[in-house]
Amino acid sequence: MLKDLNYVAFDFETTWLNTEKDEPIQIWIIKFNKKFEVVKQFSSYIKPENLADLTEIVEFTTWIKLEKLKDAPTFEEIKKELVDFFDENSVLIWHNIQFDIKFMKRYLWEFPYLIEFDTYTYSRLLLHFEPSYALEILSDKYWFKGQSHDALADSFMSIELFKLIVKKVDKLVKKYQFLADLLLKSDSIFTKILELNPVNKNIFSIPKKWLSIPKTKKIKSDNLDILQFDNKTVFNVNWIDFETAFNLALNWQNKVIFAFSSNARQNIAKNILREKYVQFSTLNLWSTTNIDNEKLLLTKPRLEEFEANYILKSFSHYSEDISIFDISNFSEYKINKFLSWKNRTISANIILATHYDLFNFIKEKWKEEIKDYTVIMFDWHYWMNSLGKVINRGFDFYELMNKLDIILYRESFTKNSQNIEKLIDEIATFFGTLSVKLLPLFKWTKNKLEMVNLFENSSAWFFELKESFQNITKQLENLNEVEITRYWNIFKECAENYCIVEQKLFWQNAQLKYIFNPMMENVDINNFNDFMEGLQYYNFTVMEKNNYIKLSDKLEVQDKTTKFVDYKEQVDFKKLVEDIKNKIEAKESMFLVSNNKAFSNSLFKLIYNLTKEYKLEANIYAENITWGQWKLLYYLKKKKWVKITIWWPEFLLANKAKHVKYNEIHLLSIWWKFRQFITDDLSFYLE
Repeated sequence: MLKDLNYVAFDFETTWLNTEKDEPIQIWIIKFNKKFEVVKQFSSYIKPENLADLTEIVEFTTWIKLEKLKDAPTFEEIKKELVDFFDENSVLIWHNIQFDIKFMKRYLWEFPYLIEFDTYTYSRLLLHFEPSYALEILSDKYWFKGQSHDALADSFMSIELFKLIVKKVDKLVKKYQFLADLLLKSDSIFTKILELNPVNKNIFSIPKKWLSIPKTKKIKSDNLDILQFDNKTVFNVNWIDFETAFNLALNWQNKVIFAFSSNARQNIAKNILREKYVQFSTLNLWSTTNIDNEKLLLTKPRLEEFEANYILKSFSHYSEDISIFDISNFSEYKINKFLSWKNRTISANIILATHYDLFNFIKEKWKEEIKDYTVIMFDWHYWMNSLGKVINRGFDFYELMNKLDIILYRESFTKNSQNIEKLIDEIATFFGTLSVKLLPLFKWTKNKLEMVNLFENSSAWFFELKESFQNITKQLENLNEVEITRYWNIFKECAENYCIVEQKLFWQNAQLKYIFNPMMENVDINNFNDFMEGLQYYNFTVMEKNNYIKLSDKLEVQDKTTKFVDYKEQVDFKKLVEDIKNKIEAKESMFLVSNNKAFSNSLFKLIYNLTKEYKLEANIYAENITWGQWKLLYYLKKKKWVKITIWWPEFLLANKAKHVKYNEIHLLSIWWKFRQFITDDLSFYLE
């Protein structure tokens, strides 16, 4: 199965997540052969240069006691022990290699190896729709156990995950033998590590499990029929809970779109529908396969690695009876767009969407597809935020490049891609130059928004930039791609007038990027009415006005059981610490609602020190310190442990969607002006 190479799994534990400034404090490296037999291993704690600056938070995140580092060797001192693990035939195996490889190249840059295998990337390829692709969660599901954030455990878990991935590919190749031919004519990493035998068979299509669009019967009930009210009626939902309001809307309508302000709230609705065995769909136009393009892909003389991976993933879906393609990266999205043909209309009876999805769907001129539906706008008090993002959509250079990359990929099959490649290079040069000019505007200020007239300067430098802009505009218009033209027009409006430039950190490569926003158009109720014109819709909100109909007046309402501890003016830390201590001792859990990251971080340290001082057992989680939210939600749902969670309000609703319960909810760092509003909003969903 595996080629006779040197397979090396290793892992660093580090002082934190900055790959340029932080340092490794533990390494475990394991060499094994093609039979997965361990040949050699080495481990060591590592004394960092900044040991004196480390705090006990490092102990919490890595489970490594700082005292163990005091007498540990430095990295330079252990280097000689690592030489035998590396040669020109070494396959380096990590989970989430983008992090560890930077430490590898920083500390072991002179060591040779053949290729890198990222178990995170290939688990996304071949393990479908997992709740999280964190190493410990995959190991928990697939029964290769270990203590996460320990270099030894992470190394062995990476080996087991590598073995699982390799076995899955081997099984697919044996079941669909022509996959060997497809992989062998590609740059796939599996051709470099697997023994593959060609069978010289051609295929011209990828088999699929077609998804049937769900139909739903009308749900009968003797409850209040809100259809008796006029179109556009606004209902106040204070004093009742979400499930009651949701059931009312389900009772009477045959074809309905439920729109929510966020995915977390939408997921709560999904759970209710699943518990009732009610089928639903999302707000997407269904696509069929372009058979001609599929044949072009499969008969290419040479496949790129991402193309071979897409085909492999498609067959993995088919073998597991999965009908929805699990798109996990832009390359897969790009091929999926290339293989898509004409759209089919929406015909599901119940559709769930976010406000943004609904408004964007309407903006893209697809309102006709939903004219027979009644729209129920939950969280109507948030409509302005979502509609404002759709109307005042900004321009992102990276998004434009992605759109052009999709066209470039399509045109690569017709040999007409050279002009597009030149255009992409010209656009990259233009925005690179523009970014350099914009950088000084943000150098001496913390403000990340600046109002700019891009071409107001009369210098030759600006003249050349404007000339390039006009040339790009002409070429994009000649492409005759409606989506590209529409998107470029956002920047064109910015370039020809004053615009608001926003500086952001691009997460993929930690570089600065700029978002160009036209001068903001004021969004008001008239915009909302224009978007919804011709549709039947009802609005649900926690806001109170005299002309809103109170649903609580029409129903028998029970007292709510969800209780909030509200620090209305200023947080009394002495009382808060005492409350937390009492809850932990009583084996109860708390969610501390905070909209302020700095406050959350300070509170996390305070609670951590409290547990150390009184030797209390509790699991503490906070934004930007502990696990990402998807990994955390998995464990919060699975484990019945004492937990203290410090996060923003929306994450509390995400907990609700995963059926994670807390004994007490504290409202902490929230602007006083919105306290009652947030309390009512959360209470509606949490009951």
